[in-house]
Amino acid sequence: MKQKRIYAFLIDLLVIAVPSTLLMVLSVFMLRQDFLPAFYGSLALAALLLFLKDLPFGRSPGKYFLGLEISNGASALRRVCRNITLIALPIEALAFLIYGKRLGDVLFKTNVVADETSSFNKFTELLAGVFIVLMLVFLQLRNLVGYYIRQRQEYIVAEAFIYGNQAIRQKTGEVVKLSKVPDFNFRKRNGQTELTIELKVYGQKENADLAINLIKKDGGQWVVNDYEIMEKE
Repeated sequence: MKQKRIYAFLIDLLVIAVPSTLLMVLSVFMLRQDFLPAFYGSLALAALLLFLKDLPFGRSPGKYFLGLEISNGASALRRVCRNITLIALPIEALAFLIYGKRLGDVLFKTNVVADETSSFNKFTELLAGVFIVLMLVFLQLRNLVGYYIRQRQEYIVAEAFIYGNQAIRQKTGEVVKLSKVPDFNFRKRNGQTELTIELKVYGQKENADLAINLIKKDGGQWVVNDYEIMEKE
């Protein structure tokens, strides 16, 4: 039973990861959203699907595939609430491995049992193992997509910095230093990209912080819209 439940949970993670990853890719490449808002939106969708995975029939896709179900006539509310404790996943996993029962089941008095009408067998277990391998491959691909998106945005930041550095030096005489991964924020609207980069300044105002706001119209070049040097006391 414990092995089946682990398999079922991993299958649920794969089912949840597919739409959440597609949402992140769609937000960044089609809707032109910033990486962080797209990532948080994907994370919120994954959390929602995780909480609701046992609705409406008392079994998640993983439980259905492995012939498991929630017993004790648990209401829809209890089936949702038992999954909220998955926020503390490391604690949940440790409790399950030691006691064979999830904290969510203990707190909301639910129990997972084998469905007597299920035709689960060794072949189904083998398919579950293959499914889990595919899940691990998919999650790795998801990480690679996220890494590519982040690298692409950092390239855009470096490109904008070249123009921003020249403009700031002409206006203030200060030398701007680009750290390896500076803090930055994208905004795309009305056919143009707005980018704010937080950097360090070296020169007469050594060790000051600098925030540069740049604007780039589609097909154009970066232009410094505004900047602020914040001297440290």
